[in-house]
Amino acid sequence: MSQFQSLLLVLLLWGTLTSAEPLRIGIPVDSPCPKYVEMKCNRASNKCFDGFSIRVFKLILERLQYTKPYKFIPYNDTYDSLIQQVYLKNFDAAVGDISIVANRTRYVDFSWHYTDMGMRMVVCEEPRAAKAWIFVKPFTKNMWAMTGVLFLYNGLIVWLMEKAGNEELEGSSYSSQFCSLVWLSFTTLFPIHGEELRSNLSRATMVVWLFVALVLTQSYTANLTSMLTVRQLRPSVLDVETLRRSSAMVGCDHGSFAKSYLENVLHFDSSHIQTYKSGEAYSNDLRTGKIKAAFLELAFIKIFLEANRKGFVVTGPTFEIGGYGYVFSKGSPLVEKVSTEIIGLRESGELHKLEQELLGSSSSPSKSPSSESDSQDHDSGRLSTDGFWGLFIISGGTSTLAFLLFQISRFHEKWRLKKRHQEPPVPENDHVIILPSLSKREAPPHMVKGSSVHYPPCWHCTIQQQEFRRSNTL
Repeated sequence: MSQFQSLLLVLLLWGTLTSAEPLRIGIPVDSPCPKYVEMKCNRASNKCFDGFSIRVFKLILERLQYTKPYKFIPYNDTYDSLIQQVYLKNFDAAVGDISIVANRTRYVDFSWHYTDMGMRMVVCEEPRAAKAWIFVKPFTKNMWAMTGVLFLYNGLIVWLMEKAGNEELEGSSYSSQFCSLVWLSFTTLFPIHGEELRSNLSRATMVVWLFVALVLTQSYTANLTSMLTVRQLRPSVLDVETLRRSSAMVGCDHGSFAKSYLENVLHFDSSHIQTYKSGEAYSNDLRTGKIKAAFLELAFIKIFLEANRKGFVVTGPTFEIGGYGYVFSKGSPLVEKVSTEIIGLRESGELHKLEQELLGSSSSPSKSPSSESDSQDHDSGRLSTDGFWGLFIISGGTSTLAFLLFQISRFHEKWRLKKRHQEPPVPENDHVIILPSLSKREAPPHMVKGSSVHYPPCWHCTIQQQEFRRSNTL
């Protein structure tokens, strides 16, 4: 082949490529969220469109090394109408915040979703009503149970050590002894001066328990103070059933699938559904009470809460529908390739980085707006046993060690007493009491407890005379 023929072949190929029709891509310009799709100029140019959906699509084409020309064409109508245009081959594809819905998949093919799936309910916050049992909220149930068990255990140890040798405690009734035990358990938390402790081991146990009680009371006081002073908020509407029964007005995106979903699946009356084209319109009507709730996709909720940081909360169940995807005509070879690149972008983390850069949110919408406000109601502000295990172990270990030492000392004392009683008695020397001016012959001895006692002669004569007189009388 000559050089002229080669040059002619290159020119023919170049002419074929340049004469090929560009890929026609429809772009919705009526998007309620400009951060996903935004039209910056009025001309039909690829540089006139920007947003998260556009950036991701261009990044996918770069990764695919797609060399064919493509053209973004603005479309100002509903999303269902845009899907119909793709089905009629007026557009080869559609790029934007287009939700994946089963009914739409009958006419077009969707790529893998590049946002989180799901729809939830956004409502206003309102102050919580005061609760009569708020004083038990600073501690969790496990914390209250562990504290009570430790109270009674320390009181039992001190009571057992103080009972030994205390006639008043040992001689009292069982009910009185139980009351004494409970009294010793709980007087450590209050400035009430009871009876003084006699045992040093009891004092050591009580010192450690007083330190633990001080930490517990201070923590309880601080947490209760925060609960009483910090403004507590709650969702104005808790579930979908309440909205439906009250015939309240609700809102959704204009031209999206949400309206038909509210009517056909959640059974809302069409007259109670208001459609919106911007996030500002949602926030204004929610604050004024024109609508009680707005049903938004998680991808839009992230943007809405970023723009309205106070006054709104996400509540109710998550409806596993939607998720934004790219639309292609049936049988398009780009569907599988684009879906593969979306999965690759997720795995590599590039999609998440682009989301942080353009949407300004680092948290997942399925977690951040959902259960955070609900879980804060219950356990997030309450003190649990996780932070107090060390104190409980120290107090319980000290009481147990003191009781063991007390039992060892009692056993040693009893053993010493038993050994002393088992030793034979030592005999004592007899003592002889000798009265002065008496002889052993004149004074017969009288034995008194092992001692010889000699009476004087006058005492002996007097006794004999009295006995003789009595005999003469008789």
